[in-house]
Amino acid sequence: MLTYFAAEAINTGVIGKGLMIGLGFVGPAIGIGIIGGNYLQAVGRNPEAAKFFGQALVFVAIVELFGLLAFASTFIVK
Repeated sequence: MLTYFAAEAINTGVIGKGLMIGLGFVGPAIGIGIIGGNYLQAVGRNPEAAKFFGQALVFVAIVELFGLLAFASTFIVK
């Protein structure tokens, strides 16, 4: 006896939220890499620039905020 199972519907909400988180963190990851690379380049050229490490961390925090907003928006979207 043959039984046929109906195909289950794809839950596009889960796929959309996964893409939102994944792609939402790509930009901040690139931004943090650029900030870190430029900071290390500046310290390599001028070792006295190491005193600006706190400012670099502030910029990293600002860039990371956008990634956290992408993560938090997954709880808002239904």
